[in-house]
Amino acid sequence: MNSLPHRKIPFSLRFRYGYYQFFDHFFGRERFFRWTKNSRKRFYAKLEAHLKKGGPGKEIPVERVDQLSKEDFINNYVKKGIPVIISGAAKEWIACTDWSLEYFKNQHGTDKIVFMDQTNIASGYEETTLGEVIDGIRSGSGKYYRFYPLLEKHPEHLMDFDIKYLRERRLKRSFGEAFHVFISGKGGFTPIHNASSPNIFVQCYGEKKWVMYPQDYFCVVDPAPARNFYRSAPVRNGKDFNSFEKNHQDYPLYQWVDSYTVHLKAGDIFYNPPYMWHTIQNPTDSIGVGYRYFAPLHAYKLSPLYYFLELFAFNPPIWVSYRNYADVNLIHMAETGKLKEYLEKTGKKKMDSTVES
Repeated sequence: MNSLPHRKIPFSLRFRYGYYQFFDHFFGRERFFRWTKNSRKRFYAKLEAHLKKGGPGKEIPVERVDQLSKEDFINNYVKKGIPVIISGAAKEWIACTDWSLEYFKNQHGTDKIVFMDQTNIASGYEETTLGEVIDGIRSGSGKYYRFYPLLEKHPEHLMDFDIKYLRERRLKRSFGEAFHVFISGKGGFTPIHNASSPNIFVQCYGEKKWVMYPQDYFCVVDPAPARNFYRSAPVRNGKDFNSFEKNHQDYPLYQWVDSYTVHLKAGDIFYNPPYMWHTIQNPTDSIGVGYRYFAPLHAYKLSPLYYFLELFAFNPPIWVSYRNYADVNLIHMAETGKLKEYLEKTGKKKMDSTVES
């Protein structure tokens, strides 16, 4: 496979939207939107007319392979920004044979957690324990614990992975690494977003579904300016766009674009490229791990505009995001001012993680 087979949006339309994104970032979206309101209406009328010519969008399953050498993985997928699923590649790893909600409760249920709802970070934080979060997941509370810094607090779990396998599949001229654990009950949902780091995702327990959109569909997603390394889609009429339920009445353009579908089961490894838009649903209780690292030149190649704008993200600044990438919850706390509030409340000078064992 040489490229993703979705229908393309013309460069002239993508360039025009990039102009809006650039000045939204530096002037503020609300202000620059007022200045360009009529221009944007004409732009979206032209974009919709173009998309409708292609008819309803197609759902394209991401390629699934049984085996993939590290050379083919890097050269045919990572370097080209193409997602791929490697079936059962991790099925013998301890993380896939032993992990479960019960396992984490028994092993680390007393860990103290500063829990943040990633879908509504403005709501603040909650002081709880991992065991209480897992009990809430089981009882249907809807909690979804994202970015649990497991290996940061319990490095012995590095033995639960084939770390050589993961590190050999990184790009050259990359640095850093983070293991982000995602723990969800059945029905857990994450709205559309993207980020700049490559993500080798290991599905350890249960199942997980993804719907993905190419980076060049950014004018359809219409994201707000990046606050840090992470971009999210707007909320309209109080509802996120849900690719699984297809609420097109509030988001009509999505019905005219192609998407990529992923269904992971325990033991599968999935490569999610930088800047590819994605949304996630958990059809069962689920535990997965995103193995991420930084590859600046690769990110710039895939999206020069977005990488440039990330260098000028101010809330928090990009260096703060890099420094705290092992625990993304810290970044979101800093973003909303809650980190300073928590430090003052607890009398701490510094916070290395939102988990205390």
